[in-house]
Amino acid sequence: MRIDKHGNMELTEEEDADLLEQLEIPPSEHDDPPVEIECVSTENDVATFKATNTKTGKHVLMVFDLMNPD
Repeated sequence: MRIDKHGNMELTEEEDADLLEQLEIPPSEHDDPPVEIECVSTENDVATFKATNTKTGKHVLMVFDLMNPD
């Protein structure tokens, strides 16, 4: 996962597939998934995001280590 210069989250193909599976998004909705992702905290060099299936309310937390830009 990386954040682009506009602040958008970019997931790898594998990360995206895993997230859709965890949120129980059917394959028929993979092209335009009903997913909302929000940053809930950035503390102690860790960023936590909440991904929510907007149709069902099911959510998962994703935790990433923050990296210093070089």
